[in-house]
Amino acid sequence: MTVRKLDDLTRRQIMQGMVAMAAFAVAGSRGALAQSGNVTLPVISNKKFEGAKVIVESQSGPVISGPIQIFGPIWEKATGATIELVTYPFGQMFEKLRTELSSGAYTSDLINYQTTWGGDFMGGGLMEEVPEDVLKLVQADDIYPIFRKAMSFDGKTYGLAYDGNAHNLFYRRDLFENADYKKKFSDQHGYDLAPPDTWEQFYDVAKFFSSFDWSGTGKSYGFVEPMGRGTGGVYFLVGRGVSYSKKAGDPYVFFNPDDMSPRIAEPGWIQALEDWKKDLDAGPPGLAQYGFSESRPTFVSGQSAMITDWGDIGTLSYSEGSKVKGKTGTALTPGASKVYDRTAKDWIKPEGGSNHAPYLGVTAWLFGVPVTAENKEAAWDLAAFFCNPEASTKLVAFPDSGIQPSRAKTIQDPQPLIDAGMDPADAKQYLEAIGKAVGHPNAVLDLSIPGSGEYYNSLDVEASRFMAGEISAEQAMKNASDAWNQTTDRLGRDNQSKLYKAALAG
Repeated sequence: MTVRKLDDLTRRQIMQGMVAMAAFAVAGSRGALAQSGNVTLPVISNKKFEGAKVIVESQSGPVISGPIQIFGPIWEKATGATIELVTYPFGQMFEKLRTELSSGAYTSDLINYQTTWGGDFMGGGLMEEVPEDVLKLVQADDIYPIFRKAMSFDGKTYGLAYDGNAHNLFYRRDLFENADYKKKFSDQHGYDLAPPDTWEQFYDVAKFFSSFDWSGTGKSYGFVEPMGRGTGGVYFLVGRGVSYSKKAGDPYVFFNPDDMSPRIAEPGWIQALEDWKKDLDAGPPGLAQYGFSESRPTFVSGQSAMITDWGDIGTLSYSEGSKVKGKTGTALTPGASKVYDRTAKDWIKPEGGSNHAPYLGVTAWLFGVPVTAENKEAAWDLAAFFCNPEASTKLVAFPDSGIQPSRAKTIQDPQPLIDAGMDPADAKQYLEAIGKAVGHPNAVLDLSIPGSGEYYNSLDVEASRFMAGEISAEQAMKNASDAWNQTTDRLGRDNQSKLYKAALAG
């Protein structure tokens, strides 16, 4: 196997790529484990591709592309083919792939891509449909329904789910069960200390745990999460915004599907942005600039009581040097105590006291074959090698692979995680919470129409201006909404409406 890392970076792209390096120290031990034969992936077909070279494009590792480097040689030996792996930092990847695929030239045989880019790649006619025999080979029926849906666009399947994603709340279970802390919190707030069910409770809990040095390090914080511009923090703002604005039964949380007018300037989104800034009081200094390379180590090193993140925290909790193994609980992200009703143009109280709308940000990483590929059969065989049930089970338990559960078995069975080193109580709660998120009737799929990256970037820019004190929350969301309208007009409002409806159909 050959690996080419194309790392022509700007400062911001360096920050974006740092997510892949947050726990790089454990990568060496993982590689040794794989090479020793303790971890292997099955070869599930008997096809041979002697002399063929499959060019694979992926994200700079270890996250997402790491398993290709570690386990790819197994497939090479079995098939007689070779893999050339080309990696890009996350901050460059979309534009690099879009430029290459749109050129019509042969540049790769297999790519990893996010569902966020599905509108551009699938909807743009740039990807091959998955052959029926490949879907059978990987037992696609076992893939969780919401991730199976993410593999398709307008009724056609263009990718294989490699990784499934959802935001969850991770918290220090030992702190929440401490009798002294429970009494102190109850005395202060008049209700029991528990994983927060609403964003108001989240603030109360975070402020409580930022008020004393429970870690004994002099650095004890209530929560952390990525918030910085260009770091992926915008996904966590979206996760808050949808809870205030997503009503059950209406999948169209970002736009009015008929005229594509943005919904992000509504009061629900403004409230979410104001909450985000308020919560800074309960986090570490500089939190407004944090990315994954700061937030994840802060939690895993035992300095934060809570973190909202993707499922990477679960496997990082038992990585080398972790201070939170056996202490990490997982829950749904908080819901909203009120929801904006755009029909009544007023706030309403949700049934049960909180409106949960779990955000499946970057809903899935997929393997897909470009229409310009020259080695399509070999490429699909390689994709199936990584996306079959047994491979998925092992990769989900592989620390810092970036692979989270996407299949019914990987969501329901904690034993592979326990076998890999995860605490049994942590593993059980981890999968239960992920199952609740991805199976929630009000879950929100990621935006996946052409221009999705541009839409998110506009929101990221304006939100950061509010966080810096330059403009009000209302002005920030209006500016972002105006920018979304400009993007929609440039791409074609009628076509965007058609594709938005297609992306959420079924």
